[in-house]
Amino acid sequence: MRIAQSSFAKHRFAIKTICLLTFLIFSKIFLAGAASVADQIAAIKAQKNDAIFSVQHIVNQPITHLKRTPGLNVAIYTPAWFHDGALTPDFDHVDIRTTQELVYQGHKYVSSDANPTEAFLGDELEFNSMTKYFYTDRSLPKKKLTEAEMLQINDLYRVIGHCNQQLEELQNPEPPLAKIQRILKAHKPAVIAAIGVLLVLFIFMRKKRTQEFEN
Repeated sequence: MRIAQSSFAKHRFAIKTICLLTFLIFSKIFLAGAASVADQIAAIKAQKNDAIFSVQHIVNQPITHLKRTPGLNVAIYTPAWFHDGALTPDFDHVDIRTTQELVYQGHKYVSSDANPTEAFLGDELEFNSMTKYFYTDRSLPKKKLTEAEMLQINDLYRVIGHCNQQLEELQNPEPPLAKIQRILKAHKPAVIAAIGVLLVLFIFMRKKRTQEFEN
């Protein structure tokens, strides 16, 4: 009877060891998943910031500055160049070519009460409600963009929109049960192997224990 108890104790220790190893394996999988998500978020944010910087660089290009003299025929825009606030572009769909406004055309020289000593070339300027969001200096009018530049911004907007969607999915954790199911599915071979080992061990231990009690 002591031999049987000793043998069962050894097998029970083996089961505990295997269970502990299984727990450690799955813990590593979950931690790796968490680290992977953090890395993904950092990479996506970097990609989004690069796209935003590129848009700002195009939208806020330098314009021609002229000295305003008493004899210069200047069209004055007031108050300042732009109203406060800005619409957030629909990054996934907007085509900024359709919202470009050449409001300064027809005036050779333009200025505003924000620039009392300066004048600007009206034909060189534009306003666009779908790029205003990225105006970094609203004390100055904005350069008229070319077709190629507007298409480039459209492409950059799609990148920003895609990044926003990815960040939304990653930063709003899915329900725990759904997350467990997803991770188990992603590591299906390891899960099946672990379950198989435990099942075989359980059957072996049950059979061994039955034989020991019969003896």
